[in-house]
Amino acid sequence: MRPQDKFGQSRKDPYSGQGDVYSQIASTPPAAGAEDFTNFEVDAANRRNELLFNITTQIEETRGKLKQAEQLVERLRQNLREYEEMYKTLTKGKPKEK
Repeated sequence: MRPQDKFGQSRKDPYSGQGDVYSQIASTPPAAGAEDFTNFEVDAANRRNELLFNITTQIEETRGKLKQAEQLVERLRQNLREYEEMYKTLTKGKPKEK
């Protein structure tokens, strides 16, 4: 079971996107005191920062993985060219024995 925040709502994973913040804004209790609203604003800002941090981390990890994949593709292409050259060299007419 997920922990609940001070508004009694279940907390979602940080990867759930900005829908979490919007759903909390939509479900803010009416006539909340100024202190409650200030706390809500602080919590919303903290959650936004957590989401931005997680998104930035995912972007960096994805870029790194993409770069690794591109390097692997290049190495495979080079190996394929070398094997094709070896194949061509070995299959170009063998000398006939007399």
